[in-house]
Amino acid sequence: MSVQPDYFQQYQHADIEELADIIGDLLQNPITIEDADHRLIAYSSHGESTDQARWSTIMGRRVPEHVLTRLWKDGVFQELLTKDDPVHIPAKDEVGLGKRVAIAIRRGSDVLGYIWAQEVNRPLTEEDDEILRQAARAAVTRLVQRQGKRKAEERRRKEFLWELLLGNHTSDTLIRQKAESLQMRLPSSYLICVIEAAGTGLEQYLYPLLMRDKLLWVVDGGQIVLLIGLFGSGKEGKDELLRKTEQFLADSLGKLVAHVREGQVTAGYGCVYKAYPDIVKSYREALHAVRVKRLFPRETEGIHGYHELGIYRYLLKLKEWDEEQGYENDRLARLKAYDRENQTALMETLETYLDAAGRANVTAQQLHIHINTLGYRLRRIEEILRVDLEDMNQRAALYLELKMDKLDRER
Repeated sequence: MSVQPDYFQQYQHADIEELADIIGDLLQNPITIEDADHRLIAYSSHGESTDQARWSTIMGRRVPEHVLTRLWKDGVFQELLTKDDPVHIPAKDEVGLGKRVAIAIRRGSDVLGYIWAQEVNRPLTEEDDEILRQAARAAVTRLVQRQGKRKAEERRRKEFLWELLLGNHTSDTLIRQKAESLQMRLPSSYLICVIEAAGTGLEQYLYPLLMRDKLLWVVDGGQIVLLIGLFGSGKEGKDELLRKTEQFLADSLGKLVAHVREGQVTAGYGCVYKAYPDIVKSYREALHAVRVKRLFPRETEGIHGYHELGIYRYLLKLKEWDEEQGYENDRLARLKAYDRENQTALMETLETYLDAAGRANVTAQQLHIHINTLGYRLRRIEEILRVDLEDMNQRAALYLELKMDKLDRER
């Protein structure tokens, strides 16, 4: 049926439960209204016309986890979060979900909740879509008060997460007790991931993925700090958590790159821990990984984990140590001077050679020079530096020195 504009104005004093029944009568189908966290707020009468997903939602007062996972996987929530119009959803019998039409309840850019119409008694038409649009607008005022309470709770959770990240709590038992009082479910194993990009609004672009994976997060300028975890304590827990983190980054970094116009998008994460006083360690490791990746984007391309950084994990500390000792690298200074005076590129040749683990063919190919030319350059480097590039000790030391020297050039 069609309705006149502002049809729901006549029901402005109806509460949210009455509104659900009014929508259900208009559409002649069962209705549920949920908040942004998929907790059930209201539902219409339905007689025998319902499915397992609806029954489970009503009984558990929240949409079942396996249903939410399937809807995220199929892109339903991504549509709901980005569209003002109703989304028609085919049946997903594997999770007990019949045909649905859903619409997000919005206030500006904020999603306050959702209206779901089960398409069971009759098919829903374009005219019914207009009813849902008007119903979503009518539901806004009824959900605003709920949103205020929800945002206050969310603010307290974010404040608590900051306290953990900064190391303000040292008792794992007390941390878990406070989390329980804030209705926060802490994972049994976790890590901290930091994503950095130019500009602001990172959580806006990542919101569908943050909601999909139910992550806790805080924003710090151009960084979003994420607590990623697993619930349960299987033997493969650590590897599973690392896979989950890498999958989240694979899904999110491409999305950010498409929106960030200036600068690069960088991400890093710390080691896996179980005790929550250690969260500060994972946070510091994630920040360290981001800093290293910012300084060495080419060398660390494809690496995000602190545990994967190899020698780059030590470089910043080694550089600080050199600076504390007042150490100056005379041999690299000689090679730089030779390059300046003779218009050569022996520093580049040496770094490329060491990056290629001493493989001459690879080095020559990367430098676009003949293998004999490379051999001449390497001999000249050995003469100037007074080193033997076949000596692993000298080669390793040179490699570290080259990368630390690069820190001065790139900072």
